[in-house]
Amino acid sequence: MGKPASQLCPVCGFYLDFVPWRGLSAADEICPCCGIQFGYHDVAGGEIGKRQTIYVQWRRAWLNAGMPWRSKGRKPPQDWNPTVQLARIGAGDLDNDKRGR
Repeated sequence: MGKPASQLCPVCGFYLDFVPWRGLSAADEICPCCGIQFGYHDVAGGEIGKRQTIYVQWRRAWLNAGMPWRSKGRKPPQDWNPTVQLARIGAGDLDNDKRGR
């Protein structure tokens, strides 16, 4: 059985071991894949709409960097495929995302 969609990183689509946000409360955890820290990098004054803009900008920067695995202390899963995980969140058009469309 797969993890719930609420545990997907909204930036990169990686399945997290936590829910990034519960209402206005952030997990204060870091996505090991793209490196965003929920409640720090995406606080956006509590505005969900602004948070989505931050996710798009963070995703663009991660894509432009070549989609590296960011965690130093945790290795990526053996079957890790960042392209597949991006499709989980509907961000599969890499060329447009890299150019900022």
